[in-house]
Amino acid sequence: MNTEFISVLAKELATRINKAVNIPLMREDDEQKFFEMVVMIILDIALAKLGKEMKTSSEGQK
Repeated sequence: MNTEFISVLAKELATRINKAVNIPLMREDDEQKFFEMVVMIILDIALAKLGKEMKTSSEGQK
């Protein structure tokens, strides 16, 4: 999958989360970076798992 697309998606999702969640004693730009990092990790895990499952299912169809 396109890493630029994933990066843009992560930034958009992180921005939405950041608007809904406030972490006390943390600057807004630090919150944004934190949420972007968390979303990137989640997307990385989810897409890796999805890719692995798709590979397994396509091998089973042979």
